[in-house]
Amino acid sequence: MRGLHVICYLFYQDKNMIVRLLLTLSLILLPSLAYSTPDAGCMASDCHDDMGKKEFVHGPVGAGICTICHNPVEGKDHEFKFMAEKEKLCFACHDESRNLIIAENVHTPVAEGKCTQCHDPHESDYKYTLLGQASELCYQCHDRAKFTTGEVHGPVAGGDCNVCHNPHSSENSHQLELPVQNLCVSCHMEKSDLFEMRHIHPPVKEACVNCHDPHAAPKKKMLVNDTPELCYGCHDRNNYEHTVGHEPVANGSCDECHDPHASDNPKMFPVAAGSLCFSCHDDLQSYVDTCAYKHGPVQQGDCNACHNPHGSENYRILRKFFPEDFYMPFKAEHYAACFECHNQNVVFEPKTKTLTDFRDGDRNLHYLHVNKDVKGRSCKACHQAHATSQPKHIRLSVPYGSMNWELPVTFTKYDDGGKCTVGCHAPKEYHR
Repeated sequence: MRGLHVICYLFYQDKNMIVRLLLTLSLILLPSLAYSTPDAGCMASDCHDDMGKKEFVHGPVGAGICTICHNPVEGKDHEFKFMAEKEKLCFACHDESRNLIIAENVHTPVAEGKCTQCHDPHESDYKYTLLGQASELCYQCHDRAKFTTGEVHGPVAGGDCNVCHNPHSSENSHQLELPVQNLCVSCHMEKSDLFEMRHIHPPVKEACVNCHDPHAAPKKKMLVNDTPELCYGCHDRNNYEHTVGHEPVANGSCDECHDPHASDNPKMFPVAAGSLCFSCHDDLQSYVDTCAYKHGPVQQGDCNACHNPHGSENYRILRKFFPEDFYMPFKAEHYAACFECHNQNVVFEPKTKTLTDFRDGDRNLHYLHVNKDVKGRSCKACHQAHATSQPKHIRLSVPYGSMNWELPVTFTKYDDGGKCTVGCHAPKEYHR
């Protein structure tokens, strides 16, 4: 009789063809046993007659084999002992689950052998004979408020905690079904190419949850903090607070210039550096595109060579000092921005035949223009720092005086020198 009970139970546990065959043979060979079981009284009308009626029924209950788990106490009516204690009773049948408790990260109820904290051992209206909807079970231990505030992650909002977490155990932290990065891109497939890019943001390489709360957050895109405070968690704030600030930095809009995840461009730029700057400074791009002569850094798309994109203590967020005023008494440090690349000796030698082509014979005309006690001309009096339509980066005009009159500058290049026709003096020629 007991053998038939086991066969019936196996039928509910493993519905493969072999078990079906064994069950069929047993019913043919032992018809008298097909309708007689020692546990039938458990579900009699005056006892547990409502058992086994719900949508999801535990195998032994469905097979009517109560004594698989409950062992009658001899000599005592309706008194039972469990066949084993805690998880050992469950593992007697669910032997594949033994591995759960030796995994790296085990869910607390599992580790404590409290399977019935989540599962009804008899029957349930919920799949896997759970005691309730999965997320509701989770909230019995986990604070609901932490998972329902602000923007809520899709699986959490749908009550599908098990999309990301294994409810029993896992080799991954927090019982995740996959390592955290693999898990995120298993849904966010549009980000799957991030790890193939040349430059990956360190928090992304380490774990998405460094910046994003995987459950819920009051911040946009489920960020754990607003920018730039989020960025300052790793980057030193002092490096971004300057007297002359760049607007995106001042607004805390770091992601206007940097991709927060990954990029094939240096510094996590979403596009090449020069194109990035011109995406805002489009009026400058329009001007530069019309010019035949471009300053070297501009030609190379290297705006950062002269400007600090985060901020500076200097005019126009220049990396080195350059005077804002048109006239300024000469000092070498006043032109530090230009002397980063250009030889400063060009303004120290009154006579030369090698330092510059802007000379009349050996008379150094750079020295002549710059070295003035009061009205020393800065480089921008003659040169446009970005691009021009005249050789030598000579500008077409320069704002002059309090009325901002556009003082004209016309340069004609000769094979051995040139001619300047300007608003500040009569036309002058020079020949080397």
